[in-house]
Amino acid sequence: MDLLNALIDQYNFPMLSAFVLGVMTSISPCPLATNITAIAYISKDIKTARRTLLSGLSYTSGRAISYTLLATLIYFGLSSFEIAKVFQGWGDKLLGIVLIIISMAMFGVIKINFGGEWKRGEKIKEWLASKGYLGAILLGMLFALAFCPFSGVLFFGVLIPLVLNSTESLLLPPLFAIGTGLPVIAFSFILAFSIGKMSKIYGVVGKLEKILRYTVATVFLLAGIYYLQFLVKYLINLT
Repeated sequence: MDLLNALIDQYNFPMLSAFVLGVMTSISPCPLATNITAIAYISKDIKTARRTLLSGLSYTSGRAISYTLLATLIYFGLSSFEIAKVFQGWGDKLLGIVLIIISMAMFGVIKINFGGEWKRGEKIKEWLASKGYLGAILLGMLFALAFCPFSGVLFFGVLIPLVLNSTESLLLPPLFAIGTGLPVIAFSFILAFSIGKMSKIYGVVGKLEKILRYTVATVFLLAGIYYLQFLVKYLINLT
């Protein structure tokens, strides 16, 4: 961390620094877990190269939206300490519960009963399911807010001071987001260029929809269990 700060001070390349900070964040345990989960989400629908690539970019755009909103709030006067306290305190803890609930719904264990509004609920569900890019954006926005100590230090302790002290200011969070989503973007490129071969067996893939859905649900469940440890540790410390 001291070496990174020294390089930033010496060469003063805030845009490059923001991207490097994002890459460093992407390989830390917590964001890496969310990126693996995002890759599983994107892999569930590999109909075309364009769709696959745009899903990866949509996920990264979602992260950029969250990071830019947080940076904007701090830039216009809110306390970075107070915001960091909220998201570092609860983001990674609540995410585990959310992911487990989603996985249970995908497995069919949890069924949402809309009562008399069931048909309308089904229509909403079908509409959301058809908006794959929207789902990827929302996933990116959610995962970006799950700060663990290391990613929180990089964002609030290093990136935010860069935002406040450089002329590029709010251009930096999107570059940070690209760095954090780099594994997902890279995988999307690889998968997109492999679609030609995959299309030859698409008929088989289409028949395996249930297996693919359960695979994604399993990844969500494992990621949820991983993040649940932060909530358990927090509750243990309270007792």
